[in-house]
Amino acid sequence: MRRTILTSLALLSLVVSSFAQSASAVLDKCLAAVVTVAVYQTEPYGKMTLGMRGEVSEEAYRKALDLSNAKGSGSGFIIKRNGKYYVVTNAHVIESASTSSGSIYVFSINQTKYEVRVLGGDSFYDLAILEFVTTPGSEIDYVDFTKSEPKIGDKVYAIGNPLGTYPYTVTDGIISAKNRARGGLTGKFGFLQHTATIIWGNSGGPLINEKGEVVGVNSQIAFATAPDGSQVLQQQINFSLEPKITEKIIKDVFANNGRVKRAYLGIEVAQAYDVDGQNYYIKDEAAKIYGVIPESNAYSALSSKIGYFVTKVNGVEVRNVEEVLGEFEKINPNTKVTLVLKSASGTTETVSFTAGELKQSELETIATYVLTQIPGVSLNTSYGQVAFDYSEGGNQYQYSEGEKRFKNQRGEYKGKTYFVLCGGIYNESNPNMWKVLKLSELGAAIRYSSLSGVFDYYITDASNPSAQAQLYRQHLSGNSSVLKSTIYY
Repeated sequence: MRRTILTSLALLSLVVSSFAQSASAVLDKCLAAVVTVAVYQTEPYGKMTLGMRGEVSEEAYRKALDLSNAKGSGSGFIIKRNGKYYVVTNAHVIESASTSSGSIYVFSINQTKYEVRVLGGDSFYDLAILEFVTTPGSEIDYVDFTKSEPKIGDKVYAIGNPLGTYPYTVTDGIISAKNRARGGLTGKFGFLQHTATIIWGNSGGPLINEKGEVVGVNSQIAFATAPDGSQVLQQQINFSLEPKITEKIIKDVFANNGRVKRAYLGIEVAQAYDVDGQNYYIKDEAAKIYGVIPESNAYSALSSKIGYFVTKVNGVEVRNVEEVLGEFEKINPNTKVTLVLKSASGTTETVSFTAGELKQSELETIATYVLTQIPGVSLNTSYGQVAFDYSEGGNQYQYSEGEKRFKNQRGEYKGKTYFVLCGGIYNESNPNMWKVLKLSELGAAIRYSSLSGVFDYYITDASNPSAQAQLYRQHLSGNSSVLKSTIYY
């Protein structure tokens, strides 16, 4: 009996040892595909709308990584497409980087520093693809995405550079849940929840399965509000963008000159809340059609349906504005869209039309549609940058193209022209502002931000461009006592 027990223990020890060696070998290969992403030059206003072998692990921990001059850092990993290496990371890691050369670098397993630049990405899903400016060395390896669907309980490993101080940190855990939706402006749908601890600096690093395949891009961590109002980190609740969504975005970036293809409907859908101090009281029972953009694909079908509630999108029941957005995100350009609508009296109607494609011109249309809802504001296209004219006097003042000023019938001047520098949602602790160089970029920033019910502009007086920028907040409801959580799609 004693001999049987000893034999069993020996076999168990061999299995455990074999498993440990297997996990070590898998991770050792993956480490060479992980990089630290560092930003050295940032924009003054807003973010941009995104051969050696042996024991690799020994090389990874040989000396400390020096990021002393970097203004921000995160993690990333290498993929291979068309025979070339590229870096996948989170958009929020590099969105604030300057567009000038020498702004973004990655550090490889042996701390070699390579310059990279943004190839494309998608701020909504918080994903960016970087391409190498300097040729990657032989120490760099790459990883592939899993071909199988991740399952609840699967063992996973997170690899990254937490706090920008501990490169090639590996934590383990299991997949806890799938298809999580998150709050915030960007990165809302399609997350794996897992227990492999991540923290600031892990952003953009890979979540690896036991085969060494990427099952997610580490993107977010969970917080809870303590009784005293402080935010408490929930270390066992971490989120990674699912592989199918990640691969679709990467495929679109390569196929569409750096951008992700989306449908365009030309519709303003929102859900309103009454605001009383810090309290919010629901005003709309569900997402409601508040407007339809003229000349859009939806206009003929929906212009008479303003005020109707949206109850289904392509056969899927939706209960609120965020669920509507989630279903809109699944619509492909140039495909049929079917909405079930409910009137205020309770009658239902089914309406169908064909979606268009969201391109630069459509983003410009959205920007104009939203900006000119501010009383007294008209778009000014004469400056070569995003500008608007503002007149408190309303219609009694007419704009003079020659003088670029508003003038009434008596020749009196009133109103100003402003340049838009960036737009988004501003708060002191975590500003989410995107740089606006073109009207289409303003449209993109509005789409990212509008669920918050407000949109902030950094503007400067066109007559004195060197003056300090001003912050202007637009309430999308037109009323500061009503919060209208809005999507423009």
